[in-house]
Amino acid sequence: MMIESVFMTIGGNEDMYINEYGNKTDSVILLLAPMMVSGENLYEIMKPHMKGEYHIIAPDQGGHGKAGAYISADQEYQELKAWLMENKIRHIRHVFAASLGAALGYRLYMDKDFKVDKAWFDGAALTESARFAEWFMSRMFKSKKKKLMKNPVDASPSLVKMYGYDFARMMTENFKRITERDIEAICYACCHYDMKKFTSEQQKKLHLEYGESDPDYSLSKKLLPVYLPDVKPVIRKGYSHCGYMAAHTKEYVEEMESFINEAGKWII
Repeated sequence: MMIESVFMTIGGNEDMYINEYGNKTDSVILLLAPMMVSGENLYEIMKPHMKGEYHIIAPDQGGHGKAGAYISADQEYQELKAWLMENKIRHIRHVFAASLGAALGYRLYMDKDFKVDKAWFDGAALTESARFAEWFMSRMFKSKKKKLMKNPVDASPSLVKMYGYDFARMMTENFKRITERDIEAICYACCHYDMKKFTSEQQKKLHLEYGESDPDYSLSKKLLPVYLPDVKPVIRKGYSHCGYMAAHTKEYVEEMESFINEAGKWII
């Protein structure tokens, strides 16, 4: 059940679009989607497999769904934080963040203004500066965008190969409205983190995972022992970037919900 949808405006720009679901008296779960997936999409993908009742906040980030342009991860986070503070949400039971969404999830998890009980990051490029990866991704996505505009399809063949037809169709629909400027800003956000060492408590409450062939794992693994020495990432054998989530959504959500509800981890 949707409670409310609202634009968040910072500096006169309408960028992030907040989708809010469930009962406000239930514990809060934040769903931060990867590129080419809106917050509404992510809610529709995950909610049918959730057994518990939650107050779910699933923002459409810039360039996706009903949101405006994607300016930067900092701008997106300012808008998200402003909405959370305005709605007196300081205690968050769980933050789910995949790929692009992890740029926001990381900022929230490290923000001392919030109490986050659990976090699940999938396909996060936890690196301080990956300029070549940023350049390569930006060039690749711009090329794919031009091809899509020249020869429109319901589902990009390359996305179908990676994620299956249903996921690919949803992602292609979002990709159609993403601009070249959005692509540049998104690729920068995905490849540049202001990395800080996670506390021991933060590491205990974090689930981190990658597909076996995920390039973001290659980008991250050198710094993981420095900033998250106690976290052992889950590596999904035979899968690419966020591929396990797409191929086994039901099992994935069940694993996540089990992680959320581990004894002693949810403190009221």
